Amino acid sequence: MSRRLLPITVGIAFFMEQLDTTIIAPAIPDIAQSLNVDPLSLNLTMTIYLLCSVAFIPMGDWLAARFGTRTVFQAAVTGFALSSLMCALSGSLEMLVAGRAIQGASAALMVPVGRTSIVHVTPKPQLVSALAWMITLAMIGPLLGPPLGGLLTTWLSWHWIFLINVPFALLCLACSLRVFPQIRLACDQGFDLVAWAMLGAVMAIVIVLLEGLRDGHAERLAWFAPMLVLALAYSYRSRRSRSPMLSFSLLRVPTFAASFWSGSLLRVGYGALPFLLPLMLQLGLGYTPIQSGLVLLASGAIALATKTQTTRLLRCWGFRRVMLVNGSLCVLALVACALFRTQWSMGAVALTVSIAGFFRAVQFNAVTAIAYADLPAQRIGAATTLNTMVQQLAIMVGIALSSAVVAVSARWGGRSDAAPIDFSMAFLCVAVIGALATPACLRLPRDAGSQLSGHGA
Repeated sequence: MSRRLLPITVGIAFFMEQLDTTIIAPAIPDIAQSLNVDPLSLNLTMTIYLLCSVAFIPMGDWLAARFGTRTVFQAAVTGFALSSLMCALSGSLEMLVAGRAIQGASAALMVPVGRTSIVHVTPKPQLVSALAWMITLAMIGPLLGPPLGGLLTTWLSWHWIFLINVPFALLCLACSLRVFPQIRLACDQGFDLVAWAMLGAVMAIVIVLLEGLRDGHAERLAWFAPMLVLALAYSYRSRRSRSPMLSFSLLRVPTFAASFWSGSLLRVGYGALPFLLPLMLQLGLGYTPIQSGLVLLASGAIALATKTQTTRLLRCWGFRRVMLVNGSLCVLALVACALFRTQWSMGAVALTVSIAGFFRAVQFNAVTAIAYADLPAQRIGAATTLNTMVQQLAIMVGIALSSAVVAVSARWGGRSDAAPIDFSMAFLCVAVIGALATPACLRLPRDAGSQLSGHGA
């Protein structure tokens, strides 16, 4: 159990981060009424959290090199707990947005530093299992978010969707005192504040463009030119730096490149799922919040059971075959979700979503582990930063893109409210993006990651 406590500790932090991306959604009307603001203005509380959780990821490696992984992790968990209290005590929209921004920044430091620590102290034969413990806990967060947010808001008050983070944070801190390693990696370069600002601005504009597509504000397309200029400027600055903030040279390693591309593309689809599916079930198919929550909980339970299966599958078939076949099944599962209609029984919907949860859990466990198969120890921190940042960005894009597709499809159909076909179009769109992950897996050698999986031993 002692060797599992570290990944479980990081998994709890990852769970809190993922939970907070979705738990606020069903509480928005109550929060708006309490703060006396327009409900639409509360979209900022969701986007600011996601944006900060991505933008502050590059700081993790730099801070850990100077203060140690345990110090940074514990400070980030403490910041997350205090900002959750700030959100719960908010009496204005401005205070709530500020609290959500601090939450996102704290989350950005917790997970990459924790993952780096796991990879550094875990022997390679045990790495798949260790990462599976961490990822499985994280995957439950966005699935529990919508039903838990609805239940807490209905039975207690919206304040509890933030207060619930405090006991989890205290548990995480208590565990970290026992098992978290204090690792200081070599870091010769200072933090490039200019490059960081450029990168953050590019990501913010991406969200502005996608939100403009959803709202039908074509004038926001004017932001595309500044975004392109900033992206080119960042690329030029990174090429001239000896230690760039995001080291894309890591993509020359075949196993890391396969993990990067396949994992990011599939996360566009499955990052949208916790937002898109509850909306389809409740608005499109007439489910109650409790029924929708039960469907999502079924998928979370399957994800937990899958934890013990990934290692066996990889040992039997190897990374390449599992990622190719299972990745295709992940895409088909998204297509199946597009077929949901009122004629489907609740049991059939729950079974389909649960099967999708199984495929997703296997794929992301495999993708996360293969990323570190051939990397030297000194590149692990940079790899974790790049992977985590792009994965979070993929989830953010998936949510914004799917929301935009639903809105555009409804407008084109002349409907004031979204219909099941509109949600189907969004599922098909993210499924097509997920299908683009297959070519990345095809480039893997047949014996890729064999030292991790034990395949062919």
